Amino acid sequence: MKGMKNNKLKALAVAMVLTMSSGMIPTTAGIEVPALTTTVEAAAKKITLKASNKKVYAGKAVKINAKATKGAKLSYKTSNKKIATVNSKGVITGKNAGTAKITITAKKSKYKTVKKNITVKVVKQNQKITASSQTLAVGQRKNLGAKAKTGMIYKSSNPKVVTVDKKGNLRALKAGTAKITISAKASGIYNKASKTIAVTVSKAVASKPITPTRKPEASKPTTTPVPTKVPEPTKAPEPTKAPEPTKAPDPTETPKPTETPEPTATPEPTKIPNSTEVPQPEISYVTSMYFEETAKTNVIYVGESKKSTLKWEATGNTTLKDFVFTSSNPAVATVDENGTITGVSAGDVRITATSKTPFSAAGTKDDCLTATYKYHIKVRTTEIDSMYYPSITGNDAITQKNIGIGETKDCTLKIETMGSGSISDIAFTSSDPSIATVDENGKVTGKKAGYVTITAKTKLPSEMDGQTILTDSTTYHVGDYTYEEILSGLTIDNTASKTAFNVLNELRQDKSKRPAISQDFPEVAARTWDGSAFQNAAARGGRNIICEILGGWTNEEKSTVNPLASHGYSQNGYGGSGWEATGEELGNAATEFFYDRPHAQNQTRSDEVYGAVAVVQYKNAAGINLTSMIVDMNSYPYEQQKVNIANSNKQNSTTETWISNSLKMTIVPSNQYYDICKHFGLSYGMENTTDVQADMSASEPVAIEDTFTDGSTGAVNITDSVETAETGQQEETEETEEFELSPEEETNAVSDVGVIFE
Repeated sequence: MKGMKNNKLKALAVAMVLTMSSGMIPTTAGIEVPALTTTVEAAAKKITLKASNKKVYAGKAVKINAKATKGAKLSYKTSNKKIATVNSKGVITGKNAGTAKITITAKKSKYKTVKKNITVKVVKQNQKITASSQTLAVGQRKNLGAKAKTGMIYKSSNPKVVTVDKKGNLRALKAGTAKITISAKASGIYNKASKTIAVTVSKAVASKPITPTRKPEASKPTTTPVPTKVPEPTKAPEPTKAPEPTKAPDPTETPKPTETPEPTATPEPTKIPNSTEVPQPEISYVTSMYFEETAKTNVIYVGESKKSTLKWEATGNTTLKDFVFTSSNPAVATVDENGTITGVSAGDVRITATSKTPFSAAGTKDDCLTATYKYHIKVRTTEIDSMYYPSITGNDAITQKNIGIGETKDCTLKIETMGSGSISDIAFTSSDPSIATVDENGKVTGKKAGYVTITAKTKLPSEMDGQTILTDSTTYHVGDYTYEEILSGLTIDNTASKTAFNVLNELRQDKSKRPAISQDFPEVAARTWDGSAFQNAAARGGRNIICEILGGWTNEEKSTVNPLASHGYSQNGYGGSGWEATGEELGNAATEFFYDRPHAQNQTRSDEVYGAVAVVQYKNAAGINLTSMIVDMNSYPYEQQKVNIANSNKQNSTTETWISNSLKMTIVPSNQYYDICKHFGLSYGMENTTDVQADMSASEPVAIEDTFTDGSTGAVNITDSVETAETGQQEETEETEEFELSPEEETNAVSDVGVIFE
């Protein structure tokens, strides 16, 4: 072939068969020829390879879910083993933080080798330091027992009170408090981490923490209620021993002083306990504090808030209100009095918490503990790494991309994720809900005939850049396909047709340009383009596509291996589904005829000097992409064929016409033959209306309305390519739309084999 573009034929499995009846059959020129049936082998195809970028934590592994043509052997290679390694099964292991390229190579016999690079991002894991606050007596030694994933460094805030060595061994020197800061080093696998704990050193272990509770003893004055004994003056009745004066009862009224017990209400001083309520908020000393660390606590998303993860140990009742929180950069994140952090913009920020009280009663403001934690403020992203609708084209699209009215099809979207990404993270929309609706799970329900595009988008941007919304879409045909719809959608790739014709002529005339297998066949004159041959080729190709979608084949016409290569007498067939090539690239594929000796022999016959090639196609938005290339050959031009038929009628007393003979040679039902010709603007043999009507009524064994019984009259208005019958020159009125099909979905276009004649 000539230089092929990047979008080469995905399926060059070719069926090119020249079939003639066993024995002798009259051609349109009235010449008898022997029956021939031949087959051409398939040419090399291109492997389809799909794989997406990956993210993996250092020290962890993830598998590449590569998808390739069935039977293809995959191999993997990393660009940097220090960052990531990959084994023969595509399992990536993160070694150190960084980025590496993984090259995937797909090989398969008779296929073109394909390579694809993906990016692997290796990120470090977070680590947590395990350690708790300590209480020691002067002279005591103790190991902190801290644990982390990497080596640790220790530092004391007050070496005069307590020292710590490189192994975490504490030594208490004198009474007091100190902060021990533990720092875990960063490595290729883990991020650095830090934690601060409190160490209290006392002469008498734990004596100091309880001293604050003794302070309430200052309230001893509350025992002053003893003065309530003042009522002792009631003993005054002893004077009643002098009862001489009978008036003594009057003094008994003097007990009114006993009413003075009202002063006993003065024990209200016992309410002095009100003053004892002042120390009620007993002082609680924070002895240890830290921010709880996990893989998720240090990430906050813009616009979202997260409660403080501050943890502490204290001698009393301490709450978040007993700490002061500050942000290193309020433009990135703010923090309120309760330690609640709110993300403002993407970036890193440090939140610091400081206790309002020292370690103990003996401490000062300088002994107030602090803890700092670094937060990563991010734009919330999806955990979906990639998503796509599988490419479904060609024959497969006839059923898989068609939805009946009232029918519901399951979602076919494929999702790849390293995390918890799922279909709930995707929003689905329909381009026209009156034609089809889509629910939150991607299921599509047909409503009325037409085309509808379903689009899937992630609700959040991709984690790779925090900006890109992942999206993909697929188009469905809703409702049953109709005869009128398929007929009106047929096109002819005129450039491919003429290119194929010229390629065959070039190889007929110059054996040096042929493949070695066919160079021994003679060089013969080029064929002359004949418009009537083009008409018959177009009718046959159109019939193949209509029947492939709607059915209606007759037993004698359909190829059992590749229906799109089905053909009549004095014709060669070539066809396939999902071909993306067009124009010259598609036409150049006619070279395949000369890679098979029987076909090369057919193409170098010196008596067949007239002919044409028609490349008929049907493509729609739902992915159907069918091609049928038909080569029609004759020994005489159109006008001479009509003369030969007229002479035969006189000799044999028959009423054959050029049209009736063409119907037999192409094996196309008459009604359909005329429909296709009318659609393409072809009118050979139709000069006499009476002859046409007679042909339709007399020579049609199967009426088109009997073959296609879907009952629909709807048609799609599509601009068609037209053939100028008189000159054989072709005009394109519409640019051909290309649809891509992966090799594993292609139809192998190899026709059935009959008798091979050489």
